[in-house]
Amino acid sequence: MKILLIEDETDITAFVKKGLGAELCVVESSSTGERGIALARANAYDAVILDFHLPDMTGDQVSAEIRKIKPSLPILVLSVERSMDIKVDMLSICDDYMTKPFSLRELNVRLRALTRRGEVLHGEVLTSGDLVLDSSKHQVTLSGVVIPLRNKEFALLEYFMQHEDIVLSREMILDHVWDMNADPFTNTVDTHVRLLRKKLEIKRHIFIHTVPKRGYKFSPSR
Repeated sequence: MKILLIEDETDITAFVKKGLGAELCVVESSSTGERGIALARANAYDAVILDFHLPDMTGDQVSAEIRKIKPSLPILVLSVERSMDIKVDMLSICDDYMTKPFSLRELNVRLRALTRRGEVLHGEVLTSGDLVLDSSKHQVTLSGVVIPLRNKEFALLEYFMQHEDIVLSREMILDHVWDMNADPFTNTVDTHVRLLRKKLEIKRHIFIHTVPKRGYKFSPSR
């Protein structure tokens, strides 16, 4: 998953980035509502984590602007407010709400539930022929044989399997699997695709196809 975190507390930002990063999420962050809205407009995200109290805007203002840009993008609000009335108000502007302090494990579970609800994530287990990716176990098997993948290879394969038979440009892959600091002029996408292909193309299986001048397409064939 690729997450946009709009939060002005640096310790919470670091906590969320480290924790969700361990779950193979790419987290991009902003400390202001204005910058967060700009990021939401310019990039593709699976969900937004939004602090309700920001230095320049309130959570409802930020949420309203994001809704104008990306109406179906799931938004989870974080706040210190514990009043039931306020929680009810929060749920009128977002998809879910958590009070601070919060459990990272619960945050991860709620995010995945939101993205499944929005049909961004197609489920914890993805299958394509004899290839099975189980995100909850962080395991990939091909014809029953476990294929060991590094974190970026796993995230790359998950993105491919979620977009089977769709041509994905290098820019789309870089934007979704890597964060905004990735250098668009490097060959990092090609390098990781080559490594992933090598691990998957056993027993004459071919999954990832190069589409000249356009990018790559995940389409199983033998």
